[in-house]
Amino acid sequence: MGKIVVIGSINMDISTELHDLPQIGETIKGSNVGISPGGKGANQAVAAAKLGGDVMMVGMIGDDAFGADALANLNSHCIDVTNVWTVSETTGLAMILRENGDNRIIVAPGANNAWPDELPLETIIANASILLLQNEIPFTVTEKAVDIARLYDVPTIFDPAPVDQFPLSFLRKITYLTPNETEFKQLPEDILQDETKAVLVTQGKNGVEVHDKTGINHVPSFPVDVVDSTGAGDTFNGAFAVAMTSGKTVQDAVAFANQAAALSTTKIGAQKGMPKLSEIED
Repeated sequence: MGKIVVIGSINMDISTELHDLPQIGETIKGSNVGISPGGKGANQAVAAAKLGGDVMMVGMIGDDAFGADALANLNSHCIDVTNVWTVSETTGLAMILRENGDNRIIVAPGANNAWPDELPLETIIANASILLLQNEIPFTVTEKAVDIARLYDVPTIFDPAPVDQFPLSFLRKITYLTPNETEFKQLPEDILQDETKAVLVTQGKNGVEVHDKTGINHVPSFPVDVVDSTGAGDTFNGAFAVAMTSGKTVQDAVAFANQAAALSTTKIGAQKGMPKLSEIED
């Protein structure tokens, strides 16, 4: 199995359960408050590591208690943290409101926006088997990483969340693009050119649409009793990366990622809910 390099955000998540959302000026009570490691980059790294992937995390943490906790968590999953850097900012923070199995998330980037101009990205990416990226760090870093990956023929997976007005020229450089339904509608049409092999449109309980040059194929989901959908998309991306580095076809990799994502929704917490390989096999 090849090395998975994840370049992205590292956060701490503060979550609470609500019976209803507050109106403007209203204060309501929450329950089941939790503080846990998060960030789309770190989430995807942990998802891949729990499934047996050889993972390196590249990102920024703050010089604070949350940063220390986030780093310790990555270490606990045997993730290579050689290129996780500490900066003089607060660690990124996500505030998650859970309501009837759905979630709404507010992100304060903090250290995730504090990337130095000079980083050894070329050395890091040149030795990767696949590069996994999201959109919670400065786009200039992500774009540079993709260009380096192309130089060394390293396949890329890009989760375009949170969605933005990405240049079409950038999107066409991505090997595997993984938007959800809402994000897909906001992306430019006719993405499938140049290096892009497939666009994987995740649809929650309805599975995944695989758009490639042969057309559109549907890969079904696995029905489960959803407790918390936080992190399901990140689980999908991490699992897909693991499957691709282990030699699976795109269709089989998507089916494997669907299994992992489904299981992740049966527990509370983004990273805590992510399954191990043995759970998928069971």
